[in-house]
Formats: sequence, structure tokens, C-alpha cells
Amino acid sequence: MKKRKWFLPLGIAAAMLFPQAAMAAGSEDILDYDFRTQQTDVSGTGWEWDAKSQVLSLYGLDLTVPAGIREKDAAIHLPKDSLVYLGEESTIDVQSFGCHAIAAEGDITIRGKDKLIVKTASSKGCVVHTYRGDITLKDGAVIEAYPYGTVFYVDEARGSDGVINIYDTAKVEIYDPNDDNFAGRNMDELVYLIYKSPVKFKDAWVNFDQSYDEQEEAVYFTKKTEKSEPVEKPEEKTEEQEKEQQEKSTHAYAIQIGKTAILKDGEEITHSDRPAYLSQKGYTMLPLRALLSVSMDDVKIDWNQNTKTATVTYGDTTAIIPEHGADSKLVMDGTESIYHFETETIDNRMFVSLRDWCRILQLPQDVLQWDADTKTITMTY
Repeated sequence: MKKRKWFLPLGIAAAMLFPQAAMAAGSEDILDYDFRTQQTDVSGTGWEWDAKSQVLSLYGLDLTVPAGIREKDAAIHLPKDSLVYLGEESTIDVQSFGCHAIAAEGDITIRGKDKLIVKTASSKGCVVHTYRGDITLKDGAVIEAYPYGTVFYVDEARGSDGVINIYDTAKVEIYDPNDDNFAGRNMDELVYLIYKSPVKFKDAWVNFDQSYDEQEEAVYFTKKTEKSEPVEKPEEKTEEQEKEQQEKSTHAYAIQIGKTAILKDGEEITHSDRPAYLSQKGYTMLPLRALLSVSMDDVKIDWNQNTKTATVTYGDTTAIIPEHGADSKLVMDGTESIYHFETETIDNRMFVSLRDWCRILQLPQDVLQWDADTKTITMTY
């Protein structure tokens, strides 16, 4: 396979607009998939939309866009900061000219452990399109694409890090829709990054590896591999050394009620911007950002200001934490559960109980120890 070069037109690129298509005969169902202004939870055959968390869960969706419907538009419209969760294998078959399968108004994340099969029938259409946003695939999500056009299209790319990101075991499998082994197809144009001056293209925008499997006749986009020098095989440890290392890998985090300091193994490591306090039911409450200090290294928190919702991700797990409300529930990998103590917002900071945080991190409850004399809670794991 020849060395790729990204299709990156210079200068000002016109934004691709998505006008609301007029409803044609037989197209009523197609219009159900515009979630940009959908403020309430809705569901249909094979899909569910959580308006507060902006999560579209697909469970066996089978969506077809016939020719002549939503031309130069999109089968599914999503607002910015949306998440698509693949719960079961789903299919989007786009037969209309210039129609994208999924279009987002900003950042979009695709997660889950299943597959989304997408077919497009026009060189002007793409699998995932976003305007001024990033496209991210995580967990074991797989997109099996048969594109006449592009796979990923980012209009007005910007920023200093990844614009298209693939993590974990997520993968994009691309097959030629004509089944002619990509004959005459420029595989360098499977991804378009359009940007406005004075923004300049950055290599870090393309955060994935591309390869071609001649036997499978497929192009793969996968997690970027870091090149490293070969290292010598470590010596085998004795049982005593293994035990000693395990003890070293266990840490104790201490938080005192009314204080901002957070200690790790007896040493102060950081300060919360607001002190910890006890809830009415006696649970230790900490600001969401401070909880990162007592978490595994791969834990990440994304805050959506519009929906007042935090998304916590690590490994294959996604937790959605909505701001306090009468109907607010913690959502773990698409499943709702009740808090030990609901979140509280003080001085524009979301506070979460340490007990609920342990559940989000899937830690046993006995990792928490309370010292009533010093009003200190210790989290050991």
C-alpha cells in the first residue's frame, strides 16, 4: 500500500450545511432521527435517546434511507457532545445522494462492544461527519463501512490534539462497496480534514493507524501504536517480591471533613478547590474534579455545560452523572441505578459522595474506612 497523504484543502472551506429535508411520502420514520432539539427521552425499534445525557443507544437498529429522501442531509442528526453507544449490532443503509449516515454539530464519541454496519451510496456522503468537533471511537466499538464516499469528515478541524481518535480495541473496517478490491479508488481520501486559515494542520489530529489487508480486501483504522525500543525480558520475581510489589501498588487516600487537602500514603498530593463535607445522610461529599486525585490513572471526566452532565470513562466503562434533580439517576454502561446520595451543586461545583464514586470505579465498599475522632475518611485500594 502506498504511503498515505491526507486530503487537506487549504484556505477557507465552506461548511457543509444540513437543511431540514421536506417530508416525502414514506419518509416519516426518517425524521425521527434528528436529535438536535430533542429535549425529552424518546425510543424506537432498536434505539433509545437519553436527552439529558445526549446518549443515543443502538440495540439492533435497522435504518434505511431510500433514494430521494434527505438528499445532501443525514440519516441521523446529533447535537454536539453526543455519545453513540453500540449495545447490539446495528445497520444504517443510506441510498440517498449526498446523505451522511451520522452527522454531529460538534464532538461525537462512539463506544460499546458491538458493531455498526454502514453503507453509503454517494461519493458526497460519509459515514460520520462533524462540524468543528472531534470523532472518537473507544472500547470495542466496531464500524463496518461500505462507503462510496468518505468514512470520516471533519469540517473546520481545530485544536492541538486528536481530531479523529481511536482507542482501546475499537476499529473501523472499510470494504469497497463495488467489491472490486478498491480498484481505482484513492484510499488516501477515506478521511477528509477541512480547516480554516490561520489554523494549520497538525499530525496529532490523526490519532490512529491505517493499514490494508490484501487477503481480507479491507482497510483498517485502529489504535495508534507507539514505537518503542525492545526491552530485555524482566527477571522472574519470587513470591516474596510479588507480595512486596502488590503492597506497594496499594495506596491509601485520606480526606478530612472541612479540609481541602488530599493525602496519598500520608503525603499531601493536592488540594480540592472546595472542602469535603458530610451530607445529611452522613456520606463524604467531594467535588467531581477532586475525585480524580483518588482514582486510577485512566479515569477521565468530561463535563457538558449545556446538559449539566458529567461523563466518566475508564477502560470499557462509561458512567453518566447528571446534576442533582428529582429524576436524576446514575447511568453505568447504559443501565440506570440509584445513588447512595444524590449529587449536590455548590458554588457551581458538582459534589459526588465518595461511596458512589467507589461504585462508579467498581471498587468494593470496604475500601472506605471512617475515623470519627478526626472526621477523616480513608480510601485504600
